[in-house]
Amino acid sequence: MFGVGIRRKFVKAMKAKAKKFAVMIVASFVLVAPAAAADNESYGINWSALGDLISGVGDLMPSIGDLVVAVVPILLLLSVVGFLVGLFDSIIGAIQDAFRMFRR
Repeated sequence: MFGVGIRRKFVKAMKAKAKKFAVMIVASFVLVAPAAAADNESYGINWSALGDLISGVGDLMPSIGDLVVAVVPILLLLSVVGFLVGLFDSIIGAIQDAFRMFRR
């Protein structure tokens, strides 16, 4: 029969996926259950710490911008040098191939 091999591969692939799915479901229950069981009244979000974190990240942004501005010219220079080295390498390779042809 034509479809028997395809059917076996499909069933085998589905069994492997079913095992992974079952592990994912069990892991999600283990991780979500304590959070769902916690009393919502007793836990809260510390908004002041979150605000300090956001302002700290905002203070970092200008220094990251300075870093990008300092790195871009170096990357451009390296790309130009890499292009020129590759160009000269191909020219020298072509000359060597031409001389090899004359030696024959």
